[in-house]
Formats: sequence, structure tokens, C-alpha cells
Amino acid sequence: MSGDSARSSGLPWPAERERVAEFGATLTRTLFGGRPGLALFCGSLALFVLTWRVGTFFNDIGLYEAMLRRMADGHLSFGPPGGLDEAYPGMHIRDGEVYGRGYGLAALALPVLWGLELLDPLVELRWLVVVGWSALLVATGVLVGEQVGRRRRGLAAGGALAALALVGNGWFFKPFVVDLSTFALQLVTMLASAVVVVAVYRLLADRHGTTVGLLGGATVLLGTPVAFWATTHKRHAVAAMFVVIAVYAFARSRRDEESHRSRIAFRAGAYACAGLLAWVHAPEGFTLLGALVVVDLPTARRNDAWTLAVVGLALALSLVPYFATNALVSGNPLLPPHFLDPYSGGSLADLADGAANGGEGSEVAGGGAAGGGATGGGAADGTGSSGGVIAVAAGAVAALVRPVLDGVDSIVPLARRAIGMYVSGFVTLFTEPGRLFDTFVRWGSKDYDKTTLFFDGGTNLSVLESAPVLAALAALPLRRRVDEIRSGGRRLRDAADPVDLLVIVTTALFVCLYINRLPVFVQLTVRYLHPLYPLAVYGLFRIPRVRSILTARTSATVLSYEATLLLGAPLSVGAMFVFETTKGDVVQALGLASLAVAAVLALALLASPRDERAEAVAAGAFGAAVGAVTIYLLLTSFVLFHYGPSALPAVDVLTGELRWLTITMP
Repeated sequence: MSGDSARSSGLPWPAERERVAEFGATLTRTLFGGRPGLALFCGSLALFVLTWRVGTFFNDIGLYEAMLRRMADGHLSFGPPGGLDEAYPGMHIRDGEVYGRGYGLAALALPVLWGLELLDPLVELRWLVVVGWSALLVATGVLVGEQVGRRRRGLAAGGALAALALVGNGWFFKPFVVDLSTFALQLVTMLASAVVVVAVYRLLADRHGTTVGLLGGATVLLGTPVAFWATTHKRHAVAAMFVVIAVYAFARSRRDEESHRSRIAFRAGAYACAGLLAWVHAPEGFTLLGALVVVDLPTARRNDAWTLAVVGLALALSLVPYFATNALVSGNPLLPPHFLDPYSGGSLADLADGAANGGEGSEVAGGGAAGGGATGGGAADGTGSSGGVIAVAAGAVAALVRPVLDGVDSIVPLARRAIGMYVSGFVTLFTEPGRLFDTFVRWGSKDYDKTTLFFDGGTNLSVLESAPVLAALAALPLRRRVDEIRSGGRRLRDAADPVDLLVIVTTALFVCLYINRLPVFVQLTVRYLHPLYPLAVYGLFRIPRVRSILTARTSATVLSYEATLLLGAPLSVGAMFVFETTKGDVVQALGLASLAVAAVLALALLASPRDERAEAVAAGAFGAAVGAVTIYLLLTSFVLFHYGPSALPAVDVLTGELRWLTITMP
């Protein structure tokens, strides 16, 4: 076919097709690290949509929905207490106005909400979900088929599943009425969770190859609570995203293959993640920032003025939304909203009586209120004077200086409290072993209220019960062998891997930040430590023995995972027919099973250097540990927790048939 005939037929020229293909490949490498990363991304979203319930899981999640609606209308405040339909946990009050907190999460969902508002009158959103899920199934099938050298089989399998899903969902289709703010927030957290999976893949693939990267990403997706929290629009998924991206950017800043400018850019990007996380949740953002400062500065190749200026500028720009929101809400750019007086309902008179009694919240918020008053007074004085432009400028400068001074005055007690939290948490690690055991190993059913149908003490799992694969960390040597340590004195950057150091320091600071609050009554999977699960998976795949066993015996691991899923899921549901159980009983049984598998995994890994048979056991136990978490995800999504319609109509019908199992649970 000639060039003219090709053009007249609408077909692109070969050169144009090559450019399009090259652009697509470049985009895929940039965003996902290649087609394996894209496969993980599509597979993650497909799993999240399968388990997606469009609804409010926790009562305090309603705060984010209400905040998003107000932000869409151009307001940060909910107005005076008298105009509120409902009070949510996490609300605060200042100068007679009620505010929320964690505005960063709502702000991330704002563009998504605007897009949904444009689409909603034009098309049924549930049809978009149905068609989108079928497309994800096809894409995942093709991409996975490519990785195993069976692209056509992958296309056939993915196409068949997609066609079946489309027919089934079309057959049972019913439109649903959902709050668009809920829909938007859940889309954001699902995308954030998929980014977490891909980021862990890229971290490991860059260091140990594609196979290890895929195993690590799949472990995060199927063997940790990342998928459980993906559809729950609290901060946890977004916090994990910023933490893991920061670690990945930091790792790229240390690669020899990167140019000097690229290393500076990635280094700046890591700090920008900390600033943006502060907008979502201030304590976690500054915890990540502290970890970066502790590890980055001593291990950096260069700390010249230009490099530090670029990094500092990136951090400052990333903190602009945080400071601006604080200034508008608390009147002080340095005072986050959650340090204001809490609001739990009631009239202004009741709140005034409560404030007269004093309290820590009022004391901390005093600085912010004073800052706001100074700002308002300064502006009024400057505008009302008759001294012309000079007087106006002088008033503006004075107003600016006063908030800064008030901000410094108010930040000192906050800094003391922050340092005190880390110090007291560090002390707790050594003085309260019971708290550590409850949080990381087994909390059981303490304070178990069996009259609660939705949440109770029995639905909580420890860190190890939530992700039993982390028992593989038992294979981590307590110290390096002498022959692995080079002779002579070495700087910190030579003594240990900087990326590993950042992961360790971040984990330690997060634990110190929260350990005095843990375990809490409603934690489910120790959600306060959620960002640490993907970091822990990265850590366990950094262990050479874990990598060697899983790469050499991948088939055994996959078969064990499949067997656990195919046998364990039906047995778990069948047990509900036979035994009179509560939701807490079911979750606790799963937790005990996870601990048993975790113990086998740890023992097998410790014995593997001396016994080859232990390697096979370890590979099988690893697959079973991942399978146990997937069973927990499916049971909680389809059977135990019904808090809204499923996004897929066919799944809604299936879970409706299973729901009767839990209706009569005592």
C-alpha cells in the first residue's frame, strides 16, 4: 500500500505507529517501571474493584465526605454548630466555626469529584465500573501472559473472564444511588494503593531484577492489608503511598546510573512527599521528614549549597498547601487543625461552658486563636488608617510579623509534645513488652463485646496476624558476619545501605509515634502502622535467603497459595454453617491460623541453611501465609462487613446470598 493510499484509508504510517508505540513504552516505563509494573497496577485495581463496597466503613469517614462537599462549594468551614446536620469524630471548632482535619485527602479527591459531576448526568456510573473492570481483566490477562511467555493464552483467559463478567454484571445490573463524594474518595484511595504495589515492585526490581520485583509487589497486594484498606477512604492508603514513593525517590537519588541532576531531582521529590503527607496528616508527614533528614544528610554524596537549596525549595513548595490550610483554619500556618478545640456536637453555649473548664486542647489551640486575632487586627488597622500607602504597607508588614511571632511561640510547645511522643514511645518499646506483644503478635479478643454486630474487640488483628509473611524477617541475621565487613574505618554511607537505613529509621519512628496508643479498640489490622507493611515486605525481600528460596521455588509458592485459597475460603464459609459464631470469632480463627503459618515459615527459614527440605517447606509456608491474608480480604468483603452496595452488580447478588450467614450472628 502506498503512502497516499495508507493516508486515505485512515491507517497511520509505519513511522507514526513506531512513534506512538515508543511514546507508550516510554510512558509505561516512567509511570510503572515497564509492562510488569503495569500488570501489577491493572491487577491491583481489578482486585480492589472486586472487593469494593461503595459506602462508609467507619463513622468518622463521613467527615471526609462532608469536607469534600464543602471544599467543592469553596469552603473549608462547616459553618456555625447550629447549621450542622451531624457531628463527626475529628471535627474542631474555632471562633464559632466548625472545621475538619486532614484536608489533604479531601483536596486530592476534589478533581475526581469534579470529573464525576460532569459524567454523572451523561452516563450511569455503575456501567463505567462494570465496563472498566472487564477492561482491567483483559489488560491483566494479556500483561501477565507476557510475563510468563504465554501472551495469547493470557489474552484468551482475560478475554473469557471479561466477557463472562460483562454478561453477569449486565444480567444483574441495577443502578445505584451513591454519594459522589464517597465515590471520589474511594477512587483516590484505590489508586493510591495500586501505586504502593507498583512502587514496591520498582524498588525491588531495580535492585534484584524483575522476578523479585514481581514477587514483592504481589506479596504487598495479596499478603498484606494494603488491599483491605484500598477501598476505605481514610488516610492510611494515601499515607502509605507517600511513604513508599519517598523511599523509592530516595533510592533513585542514590543510583550510580542517574545523572547528577536526576539524583538531585529525586532527592527533592522524596522531601516533597513528606511535605504533602503533612497536608494529609501532620504527625506522619513530619515523621517521614525526620527520617529523611536523619538518613539523607549523612549519607548523601554531596551537600553543597546548590543541592540543599533545590531540596529545601522542593520541601518548602510541598508545604505550601499545609501552611495555607493551617492559616485559613487555625489562623496560624504552623498550627494544624487537629490541635484546635475538638467539637463533638452541641451549641455554642455548651462549648463555652466546656472551654471555661480548661483542657489540653484549649491550651494548645490558644496560640492559633491568638495568631488569628493578631492577623485580623493588623489588617483592620492598616486599612482604616489615613496615612496613605505607607501606613497601609506598614500595617501589612506588622500583621505579617505578628502571625510569624505568634506561630513561633505556639510551635515551641508543639515541638516539645512531638519530641516527647517519640521519646516516650522509644521508652515504651523497652518497658512495656506486653503492649508490644499485643500490637505485633497477638491481641486476641480483649474487651470483646459480642453484642456488637459490626465492630468489636474480636475483629482486631495484630501486625503478624494481618501479614504473616512478615515472619520471614526472622531470617534476618542479627549482625553481619565478620567476613562481610571491610577492614578499616568507613563512613556511614559505606557501613550500611542508605535505602535500608531509611526504611529502618522510618519504621522505628512510626512505631515510636504510635506505640503508646496501640492497640486501640477498632484497629482491625493495626491501621495506624499501615505504611509499614509495604516497607516490611521490601525488607524481607532484601534478605538473600528469602530471595533465593522464593525465586528458585516460585512454582511451589504459587501452588501453595492457590491450594490455601481454594481450600481455605470454602472451609471458612462452611464453618459458619456448622458452628454458631460471631464476626469476631471468625476473624480470631483466621488470626490464629495466620500465626500458625507464620511460625512454620519462620522455623523453616531458620532451618533452611542446614536442611534442603526446609527450603521447600518455607516456600510452601510463604504461599500459605499470603493465601491466609487473601482469604481474610474475601471474607470481610463478601461475608462479614456489609456497609454499602458492591460496585459490581453480580458481586452484590452473590454477597447478598451470603449475607444471611451473618445476620443472626450474636
